[in-house]
Amino acid sequence: MDKENAQKKMQNKILELFKPYVPKAVTSRILEGKSSLPSERREVTVIFLDIKDFTHLAERLDPEEATDILNRIFQPIINIIYKYEGSINKFLGDGLMIVFGTPYSHENDPERAIRTSMEIMESIERNGEIEIDNKKMKLKASIGINTGLCISGEIGSPLRKEFTVIGDTVNLSSRLQVNAPSGEIMIGERTYQKIKANFKFTYPRKLKIKGKKDLITAYTLKS
Repeated sequence: MDKENAQKKMQNKILELFKPYVPKAVTSRILEGKSSLPSERREVTVIFLDIKDFTHLAERLDPEEATDILNRIFQPIINIIYKYEGSINKFLGDGLMIVFGTPYSHENDPERAIRTSMEIMESIERNGEIEIDNKKMKLKASIGINTGLCISGEIGSPLRKEFTVIGDTVNLSSRLQVNAPSGEIMIGERTYQKIKANFKFTYPRKLKIKGKKDLITAYTLKS
């Protein structure tokens, strides 16, 4: 019995070490003694965030300095995401993919995504000042948000798996981020319909999106 307890304690310690790197859904599943997460069809709201021009600026920085800057910016952002109970799906170098709706869902996930994004922009405004070649500059981000059906589950093999969401909803969210002006939050039509009563937006824009035959309607959130 003592041996079993010791083994369980060791497993819990290992899980604690991996918690910052692994989605909560995965660690919860392991604690339940289950080896995999089922694939599900879910409505989710996806956020893509990118720190504008940071890749170009990082070429003028020492790698350790660039890493320190990103850590300083991302630390409060992560706290904001957790406050609204979103899930960090991926770190994308100088960006993030964030998901609301899986593995845990709320009735107001689109609204949570909007409020998360607004607070992220405020955080970057406070923490995004950097100095390069004795010149101070402010970092800005662009954000794309889209809501729709996706497949959530594990992708990979027994040797290496990743819990993620895939589908056109994810792709369009990424494209919205690319089209969003610096410092702006751009959202898709379905997200807009779900939260339009609670926020203010610019007039809709029609965008030509790669891979889409028809123009896409997008809205920019007013600060």
